[in-house]
Amino acid sequence: EVPGYELGDLIGMGGCGAVYLARCKKDQRAVAVKVMLAKVEVSEKDRINFLREIEVTRALKGHPNIVSLLDFGAAGTGFYFVMEYYPEGSVSNLMSQKGGRLPVSEAGLIMLQATEGLIHMHKEGFVHRDLKPDNILIERTKGNIVAKISDLGLSKNFDKAGFSGCTVTGQYAGTYQFMPREQLLNFKYVRPVSDIWSMGATFYYMLTGNLPHDFPRGKDPAGVILHDDIVPIRKRDRSVPKGLAAAIDRAILKDVKARFQTAQDMKRALEAAL
Repeated sequence: EVPGYELGDLIGMGGCGAVYLARCKKDQRAVAVKVMLAKVEVSEKDRINFLREIEVTRALKGHPNIVSLLDFGAAGTGFYFVMEYYPEGSVSNLMSQKGGRLPVSEAGLIMLQATEGLIHMHKEGFVHRDLKPDNILIERTKGNIVAKISDLGLSKNFDKAGFSGCTVTGQYAGTYQFMPREQLLNFKYVRPVSDIWSMGATFYYMLTGNLPHDFPRGKDPAGVILHDDIVPIRKRDRSVPKGLAAAIDRAILKDVKARFQTAQDMKRALEAAL
């Protein structure tokens, strides 16, 4: 039970928690509630410190391309986070509706908006660490699409506090595809440049329906990330415009220093290509 909210259907599940569609009892507003259960004993001091750290996440509230954290707290051995709910779902849902990929005209708008959200997140000192199509949500306002980055590092903070017992495998099962090499090697201390790789991989997938790496059945995905080459995007789809392909290929280079170093640099390149 989450105080003040009536939980409904399960709408998402991850390595560290579950997300439910819920209704705020006070105003009947539909919201998304993420529930994360601690796998270790949590002292009152640790609980207070963790919730204080989450309070900082509210610094991101109000940006048009970031999902707002509305409320949070502790209930028993678990923690809950209340976020805006968008019935349109995620970029993954939109891709499914469009046959598995998005046209440049539609994808370009999402790219620029999501990168704008990332610029703000990094400016405020946050690294997301799990950017992927499922974590970019879609709002429709008067028929126009607005992209919003979701899951604002809550899992990272939960893991950092030592409550979850999450491992790289446990937390990222199914999302290795959007993880840069250095994040696998240095999971807890990734920098903004790693988010740039994940965002680039997300854009690559939006346009092609394919991933930057080939993940053969039976092969360890961690080994693929560490040792295998990245496939240039125009080898997946020759119809991707050359300028846009160059920007995305640079974002997903294995060499950290050769990538865009800031989300602002990445956005400038995307704007020039689009």
